Amino acid sequence: MKITTQDLYHGAVLTQITEHDSFKALNKVDELYGHYLINHDTRLFVKYLTKNASPWNFRFHPSELQSIQNDLNSSARVFICLVCGDETVCCLSEEEFSPLIDLADINGQSIIVEVPRGGSMHVKGSQGKLPRTIRHRAFPDKIFVEVENAMTI
Repeated sequence: MKITTQDLYHGAVLTQITEHDSFKALNKVDELYGHYLINHDTRLFVKYLTKNASPWNFRFHPSELQSIQNDLNSSARVFICLVCGDETVCCLSEEEFSPLIDLADINGQSIIVEVPRGGSMHVKGSQGKLPRTIRHRAFPDKIFVEVENAMTI
């Protein structure tokens, strides 16, 4: 089977997830490429851009927004992972991406990730911007942290 560009960039995300101590299972959710189920309780959307310099402008089509909304309606934990060239992965939780994009918009939405030289990620979307930065090393731990904390309570 021929290796595609999207395989390489999605592999950057999936490799880091599968090497995490809390990883148990990885499955596809549906036919949408980049839509994954992690450990039976977490949905993940992976998008990538091959551009090697900041900023990265990720466009979400209405069908992708609908899939994200469907996952939120199923009460799954949902994350969006944005692969920014060969520099970093910007992982956004529901609390982070919800104020950035309108999942009901029929025209699509965008999330822009900017990385100033040596700094953390600044993220803004069609609806606004995050009030704080996202650290590069937050991924993949943030996908597992809430589940681990809930299990120890």
